[in-house]
Amino acid sequence: MCLPKNEGGLGIRSISDVNKSLMANHIWSIITNRDSIWVRWIHDYKLKGRNFWEIPCRGSMSWGWRKILSIRHTIRPHIWSSVQSGIQTNVWSDMWCSLSPLSEFISPRAIANAGFSLQSSVADVIDQNGHWKWPQAWLDLFPVLFTLSVPNLVPGTMDRLVWKDLNGKMCEFQSAQVWDTIRSRENQVMWTNMVWFSQCILRHSFHLWLAFRNKLKTQDRLTVWEAGSLTNLNLMACPLCYADRESRDHLFFRCSFADQVWNNVKTFVQLGSVDNSWDSLLLWVDQHSSSKKADHVVCKLLIAASSYYIWQERNNKIFKNQQRTIDQVAEVIQNSVRLRLMGFRFRLGSTKKRIFKLWKIEENEDNVALPG
Repeated sequence: MCLPKNEGGLGIRSISDVNKSLMANHIWSIITNRDSIWVRWIHDYKLKGRNFWEIPCRGSMSWGWRKILSIRHTIRPHIWSSVQSGIQTNVWSDMWCSLSPLSEFISPRAIANAGFSLQSSVADVIDQNGHWKWPQAWLDLFPVLFTLSVPNLVPGTMDRLVWKDLNGKMCEFQSAQVWDTIRSRENQVMWTNMVWFSQCILRHSFHLWLAFRNKLKTQDRLTVWEAGSLTNLNLMACPLCYADRESRDHLFFRCSFADQVWNNVKTFVQLGSVDNSWDSLLLWVDQHSSSKKADHVVCKLLIAASSYYIWQERNNKIFKNQQRTIDQVAEVIQNSVRLRLMGFRFRLGSTKKRIFKLWKIEENEDNVALPG
């Protein structure tokens, strides 16, 4: 649910991720030394000259301060120093190169023995000829250092902190950027525009979202959860046709009842290439779901309405022991799509006339339309 819609979620932001992204503002204020009473108080009474990234998180700290420190491991890899003069960037603890922070593999003892200090900047370890000042002894200890390119320093400029996203792009720090970087991620799905589009019927779209994620409580899934009765064969079979075990792929639309309903209603749209299999439907979705043509939008409406009312019919049969005829279910689907079409805003009058004629909708001045 907390994934973006194009990754198969509902676009509801996780409160935990949003909270972390907002707390990151406090971290940004501290490390950039923003001019405020709170930041000065933090530096005087909390940091006391210490490096913010290296302060231990102890249980005796206040709850708010402890929460700020607890998210450092999440935020730190994305706060980078853009090296200009190299004077303001700590060479050991700041994130400024692909090996940062160098303090993770170079100990304070090794730093001191090499004649450097823990406060050394990037400029301090580069000589006048533009070469690293690494000791020769480090060649064996830390050979990876010699693969590091020397940055081009620009005297008289200031290093500045930037936010680095997951793609390695440097950008200005914003809470929205932080959230997009630290949130949970999944691969993008190809059916987003099939489910969510401006002309959709929301309850149909939500049902279709569950179907695409295979989260409908069909008997095959209930059996896995041990929620179905293994001895009740009627319960395990499809309640509409009793010919096969109920599953999403069977119900949409291999079930003989659903198949007849589907063949009845799809004659109103350009879905001749789609048979009664879920794979065939997915193929059409992959090819046309992003299209904004009027005919394709109507197809999406019909697919969503068909799956919704067939599922509704299935629930009525199980829980209410009621069942409509094939023609009655088909009529309900057609009426649902027809009512939605009456609210469309068409770009081309010819497209509107053709679709209205096909769906037997009387034209009037109140009809608004859909892009043609």
